[in-house]
Amino acid sequence: AKPKLFWGPCTVVLAPSALWKMAGAAAAAAGHMATSTAGLASAGAATAAGFGLFGYNRENFLYDAELRFERFTAGREFAVAQQEQFRSDIKALTALTAKKNGMYAVVATLDMALCIALYCAGRLGLHGASPPGWIEGLWLTNNAASFSFMAVAIMLAMHAMLRAQSASAHLLTRKIRVPVPSLKQLDKARKFASEFEQQNWTDIFRVPYMNNNGAPKTDEKAGRARSASPERRSTTNKASSWIREEYETDRAGTVSGTAVNNLPGDVAPEHFRLYAACQKEWVEYDVYARVSIFLGFTCYIQSLAFYGLGHINIELKAVWVAFATSWTITVLQVLLLRFDLISGRQRQKERLPHCQWCGPLATVCASIGMALDFRVKFDPTVIAISWVFIFGAYILQFIYALRLLELVLPDNVIGQFKAEESIGDSWWPASWQNIPSTFAHVLYIVAPPTRLQPGQIDTVRETVHGSGPDPFDVAGEPIGAPGTQKVSPGQDVAAQANYLDSVFEWALSEQVFENLSESSKKTVQDTFGAFSVAKRDANSSTGAKVFQDCSMSMEAMIAFEGMNEKEGAPGGYSSDSGGSAGSSDDEAEPDYTWDGRKVNQKTEATPVNQKKGMLPWRMVSTVQAVLVGCWVFMILAMWVDYFIGEQGLVTAPHWSKPPMSRMSLPHHELGTPFGFPWAAGAKPFLPEQFAWHEEKREPESSVIVGESPPHAGEEPHERRLSSETAVVDHGSNLLSAIHGIMNMIPSQPAIADGHALSVSWPGFFEPRLLACGPHGIAALTPHGVGALVTLTPEQQTAKSFRLSGLMNLPALLSASWQPSEELLVITHAGDLASCPRPAAGDVWACGAAPGGRLPLPEGTRLLATAASWLSSSSGKPQLHVAFIDKAVPDLVALFALAGSDWLPIGEVQVPDSDKASVSFVGDGELLIATGAGAILRRRLQDGAVMASSTHPWGASHSSTQWQGACGVHHAPEGSLAHLRLHRAEGSQAWLPEIVASNLKDLASGLPLFQ
Repeated sequence: AKPKLFWGPCTVVLAPSALWKMAGAAAAAAGHMATSTAGLASAGAATAAGFGLFGYNRENFLYDAELRFERFTAGREFAVAQQEQFRSDIKALTALTAKKNGMYAVVATLDMALCIALYCAGRLGLHGASPPGWIEGLWLTNNAASFSFMAVAIMLAMHAMLRAQSASAHLLTRKIRVPVPSLKQLDKARKFASEFEQQNWTDIFRVPYMNNNGAPKTDEKAGRARSASPERRSTTNKASSWIREEYETDRAGTVSGTAVNNLPGDVAPEHFRLYAACQKEWVEYDVYARVSIFLGFTCYIQSLAFYGLGHINIELKAVWVAFATSWTITVLQVLLLRFDLISGRQRQKERLPHCQWCGPLATVCASIGMALDFRVKFDPTVIAISWVFIFGAYILQFIYALRLLELVLPDNVIGQFKAEESIGDSWWPASWQNIPSTFAHVLYIVAPPTRLQPGQIDTVRETVHGSGPDPFDVAGEPIGAPGTQKVSPGQDVAAQANYLDSVFEWALSEQVFENLSESSKKTVQDTFGAFSVAKRDANSSTGAKVFQDCSMSMEAMIAFEGMNEKEGAPGGYSSDSGGSAGSSDDEAEPDYTWDGRKVNQKTEATPVNQKKGMLPWRMVSTVQAVLVGCWVFMILAMWVDYFIGEQGLVTAPHWSKPPMSRMSLPHHELGTPFGFPWAAGAKPFLPEQFAWHEEKREPESSVIVGESPPHAGEEPHERRLSSETAVVDHGSNLLSAIHGIMNMIPSQPAIADGHALSVSWPGFFEPRLLACGPHGIAALTPHGVGALVTLTPEQQTAKSFRLSGLMNLPALLSASWQPSEELLVITHAGDLASCPRPAAGDVWACGAAPGGRLPLPEGTRLLATAASWLSSSSGKPQLHVAFIDKAVPDLVALFALAGSDWLPIGEVQVPDSDKASVSFVGDGELLIATGAGAILRRRLQDGAVMASSTHPWGASHSSTQWQGACGVHHAPEGSLAHLRLHRAEGSQAWLPEIVASNLKDLASGLPLFQ
């Protein structure tokens, strides 16, 4: 039956052939749909895989970027911490030199003071006869040598100390800086997420486990060579671009980015290399300051032993004590020699071995010589034996001085020495010259190390200059560390030789060598010679040491000349490799000043002097050589004394008259005649040997009358001590004395102008202060006990009073009685107190006045002072003070109280230098009176001089003392009251006396209180 298709209300009848056609078409359509679906599925799967790879690699990129920045900051933190450690190294090395040499200078100064004490206060011959000249020669020559060595030690120690501190400050402020990254470097280390889109397509769609990412394998089981750099590994080319960029940045250095890290792998950090180059300049001064201290001490100790022989034998007359004292001090000298001198040189190089013990033996010979020289009974044989010991002492001193001269010479002059480094001992590089190894154990030198030790790293160098071929493998690992590939010594020496070849090729080029200083040229030539010899020997052990010393020498030369990489210096010698915090590239350029301003014109630095000063070892050895020459001279001098007598070339025997009692004209004395074949005292002296020769005397009339002596060949025109000249001279002295006495006696008008008040004073009352008030005068003691009197010529009894409330204050210096009947008192320390009048009774209660204290610094000593309430420009009362400071005794300082502050208003000159008193008179005048009789009144408003006169009551002597003056109130202008103390003959009690001028013009005495 034919199939029917129903479509809506219509019915379609299909034929069988059409049905099969439709079935075939349907089958074809179904196959095509299946193929399209598979393609779409494949495309979707590929798209999904691409998105997955993109997201996976993007997450890796972001994760690596985060870790990279954290690694950058962590490395910076480690570098900053290590650089702080390096800066502490510089400070510690400098502190050792500074403290050590500071102690040297102090000790040397004290020894110089002791030498001066022996020269002056301790010199012999003050209280009796002088000791023999030969013992004085031993004593004073050693004392002079000690003084000289200590002076040299101070100079050398100060130079070494200040040079070390200057170098430390220079390095810390210019070279050894903390490697703080700049913002540009931080931006370079940071990665944005969008930067992933800039990477290679192979890195963006890298398939995990199918493509090698090139990351370093930290697993020790990987089996690869740790010394192999990423460039030599096949996987490096497959590394992601951001990983390769990080490798390159670490390898080049994150600060400079262009530095060439071509120094040996285990070279010392830069701060050690720079400090060693600086330390080499002052280490000689440090060393020979210590050597000078040793020489100065030994000379002083030996001079003290010789001094004891002369002092104890001559002045104390104790023979056995002299032996015991000198030998005890000699043992001390032996101990010092044994402690400081340890020879490390080759024995065959020493010319005078063990001759340093001749110095102590010289003291023994001198002791025996003194004992024989002061024998009780004269014996020519004993005298001859004593001369043997005298010459023996001097010859031993000569040999001893020669031995010390040999020991203080540096090793490069005599012998060879190589210091071995051990904790606590001195060590310095073998290239350092002019150092005596004899004193190696007491030099206390610590030189910076020359190489990194196993286990030590230089993170700062890796951060600044780069970490080398592989930052993950060999960064900071020294040669020979566990787990690293061993490098043979021959390869290391060869690398250093190649590096030095490039350095010398640059330094010896015509363009560079001609611009070097003379000292740098010599350094380059000497270093190149040593390098050439070591290179020809091809000895790895010695060659490495020589090459290292050559590297340090050339680095020091380049730093001294101020060269850098931009001037053509080989890489690794950049002096500004420390980095800066936030500085721009322009600011780091040499064309900019310290404050960042552009330099318009370049100027070449000109050294002050190309020549160096005298080398320290030459200074010390010169003093020692002069000492050797002095002993030769003294030996010849003793030989002359043996034939002509010990004092044949000087004046009379100094034991004839003690130096403190004889006349000060020693050239009138006659000593042992020239040519005597015996020593002084060997035969009794003749009378003419003690005679005073008239022909040698200068006319003493010139001493009396002041005339000049006659010329040579002329006879004096008057006799000495003639009566005429004597009378004239004494007459002039008498007139001068009478004139001085008359000046002390007051004139008649002055006496008539003043009268002493007739007062009955309280007992035990010795006032020092005077205050004139509106109704009388008050006299006070420094402890606050006073008495009041009125200005009347009649007999009166003083009224006593006391001041309370002043127990916590020092003694009083001045008092001022105000119109308000308030008493202002000032202490010696400048404390100001107010004592108002009492309502009843004789006790005045005192309290702190406005201002409290005068404007004085702590510790000021006052000579005179006064205070008063005066009218100000506004009409209100204002407190004024005047005082004389002991530090400035010729000026009166004036101050006024404004609120709570003291304001200076001026200064007034004191008329003379005698005792002075100050007070205020009227309403605005300053009165200055002195014990010499001067009176000066100045107006405070304009400084005008109101009065300048004298008074006759200021003379102070054994029975009268002037204390002060004040202006009398309600009296004619110029009326003054003076306080004096006097005592009767034979009495010890001082009685007060008040003398008032113009007293006759006062009608009558006014009551104390109204």
